[in-house]
Amino acid sequence: MIRSRTLSSIDYMNPALAWLLHIPVLHWLASPGLATISLRGRRSGKFFRFPVGYHDQRDAVVVLISDAKGRQWWRNFQSPWPATLRVRGRSREMIGDVLEPGSPEFASRVGGFFARVAFIPRMFGVEFDPAVGLSREQMKTLGETAAVVRFRGVRS
Repeated sequence: MIRSRTLSSIDYMNPALAWLLHIPVLHWLASPGLATISLRGRRSGKFFRFPVGYHDQRDAVVVLISDAKGRQWWRNFQSPWPATLRVRGRSREMIGDVLEPGSPEFASRVGGFFARVAFIPRMFGVEFDPAVGLSREQMKTLGETAAVVRFRGVRS
């Protein structure tokens, strides 16, 4: 699993990555795996924008948060909350909600995310075989260290 110290180092690059993802002629350099989330904090009312890894799973955009205990932003989505995601150069108004660790949807969404890029499971301390899926022990580990936010489009 990525250590918090490494994540802190990566976090220093967030402003530059967010900037890059909003430049029309340059976003393609990072947008296949990165999106930006823009939201107003539920309690603070402050505006935040930062890059995240994502997986577009047709009916939802899924964000998998490593070192979830050390991060705060995803807690805004413990009940449905609006955000704007900029995915592949296009802004999308969405509603995000945190998936319950251990639930079948949590397992399905994480499995889809892990199957997409081979190195991602190792970042979470998991050896993943797409043919087998996640074991109970892996689900327990992920439930303790990660969070999943599912974003779906705003319906008019």
